[in-house]
Amino acid sequence: MTSNDFLKCLALLLGLCSWPLLVGCGDDPAPKAVIANAPQEGIAFKVPRLSLEMLWCPPGTFYMGSPEDEESRDLDEGLRKVTLTQGFWLGKHEVTQVQWERIMDDNPSYFQGPRLPVEKISWAAAKIYCEKLTERERKAGRLPKGWAYQLPTEAQWEYACRAGTKTAWSFGNDPEKVPQHANYADKNAEFEYADKEHDDGHATTAPVGSYPANAWGFHEMHGNVFEWCSDWYGENSIDGVSDPVGPATGSERVFRGGCWAMPSLFMRSARRDKNTPILESGFLGFRLCLRSVQIP
Repeated sequence: MTSNDFLKCLALLLGLCSWPLLVGCGDDPAPKAVIANAPQEGIAFKVPRLSLEMLWCPPGTFYMGSPEDEESRDLDEGLRKVTLTQGFWLGKHEVTQVQWERIMDDNPSYFQGPRLPVEKISWAAAKIYCEKLTERERKAGRLPKGWAYQLPTEAQWEYACRAGTKTAWSFGNDPEKVPQHANYADKNAEFEYADKEHDDGHATTAPVGSYPANAWGFHEMHGNVFEWCSDWYGENSIDGVSDPVGPATGSERVFRGGCWAMPSLFMRSARRDKNTPILESGFLGFRLCLRSVQIP
């Protein structure tokens, strides 16, 4: 028996590593490759095989809600200071129909198109999508320990939507600029309340990326489809809170951002809407979040 054969047998007996590792330097290259593919905090990445871009949002403090003099303000938009102690990733765009199909093998959308946002998605269905994607990526070794794909909390959503702004929309306070930045109920929409003076270019949903990104790179945070958040609906009136996740229980889930069928004031950064988590509508989609599982 040669010395090399002896080393191979010894390694097998001791169970230290598989024998091919002894031929080289003794380090397994596979785990290194997997670790290298995992998202790195602070750096944008694409979800493999989905071409779904995820942008990093750093920890920070912002004012959530709206001032009392903001037009069309609702009573549940109380202005308060919120701190997010952990950074997170959020989808650059709303989840598209192609990205939904690759995980769920179906397409429930009313308005069909590969680059259109998936809609007619209940909160419960969006949650299942996140769970399936998390399971796939964990098995592949591509998730940082303690992280999972989930819906964003309402605070995370507004933080990313505002992108450092305090105005009614992330692009300012001028409602005349809404048609340039959001897909809403304009002259193309068949509703009595539609804005017949402006044309945003789309009668229903628009392909993701159709409108300019906000300062942090996110597209269509205003309009196109409402986006589910993880929170149960509540008043959210506590000031100075850190990492809020909403009430522990409830009957309605929050969705944000306005949609193609709603007036421009529904697109405001602070606007809150809610409904039963089993609701399916051509107005409703979602945006993917990768966040610490320590935040419910």
